[in-house]
Amino acid sequence: MDRAFILFPAKKPAGMQEKRDPGMQDSLPVLELVGEAGIDDLLEGAGDRRHEASGVFFKDAYLYIIFDDDPHLLRMNANLTPGATGPELLNLDGTAEGYEDITYDRALARWYCLIEAATTKSGEVMPRVDEFDESFSFIRSSWLEFPLKSGNKGFEGIAVLDHGGNHFLLGLCEGNNCKGRSKGAKPGNGRIQVFLSGNENWKHAGTIRLPGTIPFQDYSSLDIHDGKITVLSQESSALWTGRLRQEPSGIEDIIEGNGTIVLFPRDEKGRILYCNLEGLAWAGEEGVFVVSDKGKADQPKRCRRKHEGVHLFRLSPAGRDTDSDPRYGLKEPGDSIRKLMRGKNYRR
Repeated sequence: MDRAFILFPAKKPAGMQEKRDPGMQDSLPVLELVGEAGIDDLLEGAGDRRHEASGVFFKDAYLYIIFDDDPHLLRMNANLTPGATGPELLNLDGTAEGYEDITYDRALARWYCLIEAATTKSGEVMPRVDEFDESFSFIRSSWLEFPLKSGNKGFEGIAVLDHGGNHFLLGLCEGNNCKGRSKGAKPGNGRIQVFLSGNENWKHAGTIRLPGTIPFQDYSSLDIHDGKITVLSQESSALWTGRLRQEPSGIEDIIEGNGTIVLFPRDEKGRILYCNLEGLAWAGEEGVFVVSDKGKADQPKRCRRKHEGVHLFRLSPAGRDTDSDPRYGLKEPGDSIRKLMRGKNYRR
């Protein structure tokens, strides 16, 4: 069981939770910021100053962060544990120059790093996964057998799910209906593709349809934690969480109900502050880490103030699951988390 850490509420600007951006309901809960810091700050200037974070996984009190423009992995301690080391960059000697998401297979002790889309020898475009052992030694690269049509967006998130005696790998489509451009931006058609391991590649085994009530224009990360499934939206700057059925009729029926939408903080005018969120990982019942990509040149300055970073949030009382176990097992924070808690403003 992964250990969590103690969470300290952050002071919220007056009125932050009073206004929402267009398309989101006024009654939606808002995540509370615990702390944040630029990745360059955490690395204290080591390595390239450009850090386009795209995925994160929380395991055994450590965060594992990957980048879509760099084949390195950032490993940082998230707890005060004996002999803990500071943040370190590891080289992933796989097949890609960068990855979209990362997940861990506990049953096989394997890491999977997602390549959003690549071209096969036959000319088809499909997602691919590089597989690494526990110490990140490269094992193999395998296709996810789900052809992407020209102009479509690829996969943005992956997760492992055990269900009905089967060991599934889930792939989250970036666009609604797994489409790109304007068709992919039409809300209410979120899709997760389901795969089973074959002799060489991952075989497509079904599609999970996210509830049509989710108003997201895109999807940027996927996490499964404690009987729940969560997806992140960059465009909407929000997350959705739903429960997994204990006894579904099949893998495509695994989501129970419509779930809950929670917003990331807005400013006093209701404008999005976190515009480039790419990866998400729960740590305990209330704590959630997200990482942010590099801001775009045409974005407002408020967006670029929050890019290329690691952000720690907690659920506000309105967003907590009242049916969940109240025993959170919180631990004392380590040095990396202390930096996040102090780093309310980026150094850049």
